[in-house]
Amino acid sequence: RITRIDCKTAVSGLCEVTAGRNLFYASRDGRYVVVGSLLDLEKKVDLTDERLRQLAAVEGATGKLADAGVTSAPGTETHKINVDLPLANAIVHHPGAPLKVKVFSDFSCGYCRAFFSQLAADQGIEITEYPIAVLGDESRRKAIQVLCAKDRRSASEAAYAGQVLAAAAKCKGAEEAIDQNTAFARAHGVQGTPTIIRADGGVNPGFLDPTALKAFAESKS
Repeated sequence: RITRIDCKTAVSGLCEVTAGRNLFYASRDGRYVVVGSLLDLEKKVDLTDERLRQLAAVEGATGKLADAGVTSAPGTETHKINVDLPLANAIVHHPGAPLKVKVFSDFSCGYCRAFFSQLAADQGIEITEYPIAVLGDESRRKAIQVLCAKDRRSASEAAYAGQVLAAAAKCKGAEEAIDQNTAFARAHGVQGTPTIIRADGGVNPGFLDPTALKAFAESKS
């Protein structure tokens, strides 16, 4: 669901479009849509990543902590989710780490890319990532390729980095897994990515920086 269209901050004639926690671009007439990173090759700057950080700061998605918990962006829900999806449907980052969270993600989501890039070297949190397809067919294609890869963690990093993944032969259960993840997320009110769920089922619908993520993972509702 599109929540904002802003053509005032347009780059090269593209309007900035947000849908939940996701950011993409569209032509002014709405005919063309660009999903992914917008790069300024002259300045060597990832404009999408830069803008996502600005939006996260404005919305408070980087998390100002209150009491023993974490406050998310205003108006976010606080219901609990018991994620009982098969582990075969997921990518596990930093297995065995003491803190554990589960995350619904989309490989075309800029906030997800920023979230995982910041945590790539952090060994303190085990993240069980359930990819879903909320941004269309391209998201679903990438997710299937990642789940079909021999090294899912490396494949997920490549997908977020915008690298072209090798076309995977059909592997058993990948398409069904993505569809199952997506259906579960929708049924439980997940409207954007990343949606982060801690061990007790507490939900944070949106981006958290590493410090806020650790505080959220350690807290209880």
